[in-house]
Amino acid sequence: MKRFRLEQRVFFKGECLEEWFFEFGYVIPGSTNTWQNVIEAAASDQMIPSSVLNGNVVIENAFFDGNDEISRSKVRLFYV
Repeated sequence: MKRFRLEQRVFFKGECLEEWFFEFGYVIPGSTNTWQNVIEAAASDQMIPSSVLNGNVVIENAFFDGNDEISRSKVRLFYV
């Protein structure tokens, strides 16, 4: 892959609240690669309660090589 990239979006009740775009560039054929991101939480008085977020947050990740979509996943979050 010559232009590997990721688009990540966070939705709350269907509305996009945050989005990030990552460019990885060239990926060596046959290689194994890892990726990690760390998201720091806001202060506790600025957080939305888990009872409100529960079942209403969807994280969507889409991977591309240039403009060609490779995969897309959506995960709905539930707090237990």
